[in-house]
Amino acid sequence: MSIIQIIGLVVVLILAVLGGILIWKKSKEHSLVKWVGLFVVVAVLLTWIFGYGYYSTEFVDAGMDYRQGLTDIPYLLYQAIRFSPDKIIFLLALGAFYAVLTRCNGYKKLVHGVAEKLKGKEILAVILTSLIFTAMASLYSQSFVCLIFVPFMISVLLEMKLDKITAFAVTFGSILIGTLGVTYGNEGLYYFDYYTSLSVTTGLLYRLIILVVAFVLFNFFTVLHVKKIRNEKVDEEKADLFLVEKPSKKAKSWPYALLFIILFIFVTLGYIRWEESFGITVFNDFNNWLTGLSIGSFPVFKAILGSFGNAANNNGAFGYWNLFNVVTLMLVITILLGLFNRIKFNEFITSFKEGFKKMGAPIALYLLSYMVMFAVYSGGTMTTVTNDILKLSDGFNPYLTSLSAFITNIFHADFGLTGYNIAAYLVSTYSANVELIHTIYTTLYGFVGLFVPTSGMLLIGLSYLKIDYKAWLKYIWLFLVGILVILLVLFTVMAYI
Repeated sequence: MSIIQIIGLVVVLILAVLGGILIWKKSKEHSLVKWVGLFVVVAVLLTWIFGYGYYSTEFVDAGMDYRQGLTDIPYLLYQAIRFSPDKIIFLLALGAFYAVLTRCNGYKKLVHGVAEKLKGKEILAVILTSLIFTAMASLYSQSFVCLIFVPFMISVLLEMKLDKITAFAVTFGSILIGTLGVTYGNEGLYYFDYYTSLSVTTGLLYRLIILVVAFVLFNFFTVLHVKKIRNEKVDEEKADLFLVEKPSKKAKSWPYALLFIILFIFVTLGYIRWEESFGITVFNDFNNWLTGLSIGSFPVFKAILGSFGNAANNNGAFGYWNLFNVVTLMLVITILLGLFNRIKFNEFITSFKEGFKKMGAPIALYLLSYMVMFAVYSGGTMTTVTNDILKLSDGFNPYLTSLSAFITNIFHADFGLTGYNIAAYLVSTYSANVELIHTIYTTLYGFVGLFVPTSGMLLIGLSYLKIDYKAWLKYIWLFLVGILVILLVLFTVMAYI
């Protein structure tokens, strides 16, 4: 790193700190937009300091011709939209699904009934709910799909008079814990492994240990918080984006409980990589048989199910589902809910409109996080930063690698991009430390996602519950310090003992 680069980096860091202090003091309104906007600016400025770099057989410096300027800002938004249509469509479908659900008296009765039964058992409810979301995020090939069950649980938790920080921690926070301790799941891990030619079993034992430790520590602080607020008056119904009013007439809740059970079964079957992770081929074999059925030369089921988005996913076999599969399932269920509850067509369309509108802010913030990523990607910044950090040591150094992973994951909303840019070079250069490199980058991606305002899941959750970013940091900082110390100790043991 040259003297000019060091001076430029110091200036950018000073500006970022000053901007952060200003936002911290005046962050009551639109705080999330301000925070992620600051990171967009920082990402653009970094392309003026670090040249475009990429790894071939070794690091290649392509110069400073890829700086991001004013006219690149709209292009970054275009790239963000272009690379996240499945997430956008999923969030819109989720909004429509719950906007219709909240009109159904049976669903209202289910939410209020579950909340009533769990009152007095808050700690048990919090731990079990956190366990389910953590396990799903750790196992599912798409962490986004866990969000299907989040609005329901948030409504239940808030109806139990728990505060919105607890509701966030138990749902969105637990999903992020599952990402920190990912085992077989996560699309980011899949592409990280793809670009490095590694497998999901690489470092699996270490990731499983991290998952257990992180879950226990995270819920230790959650339980302490629940005990603290137990005797306080909490009135935060307005925090629920899909507020569930009390049922106006007698209704049956069991069909809606059954609906969520069926949804859970389909999601679990669809988003665990049965064949790749566990060698289970029955779902793929069945799907091949089903889609192969035909009348004459006409493939009946294959035509009905469709092929768009499924051609590369074994035509939608369980274990190979993408977000478009579950969006289709949600839309079908949403239409059936409207028909069975005799919701008038105009009211049904209005529900869709309301659901879309409510998901507008989370989608916008998610796109901003992707703008950060594409700023550094277009400028080749993180590859150069990684090279500058790692060359400070002659050989493999777990602490420098951790620093590189930490910085890279701040700016990479998509973990797969890290694998594409730098991971292949790292595992080939430091082949004796493959498991540790894999563990460091995978774990720190989840760690960073818990608190940095470039984390898409974090932004969606904070926006959903209208939680100030500063309030979340005050809640989570002690856990972050604890788990970071534990991770560094583990990395040290793996590297030197």
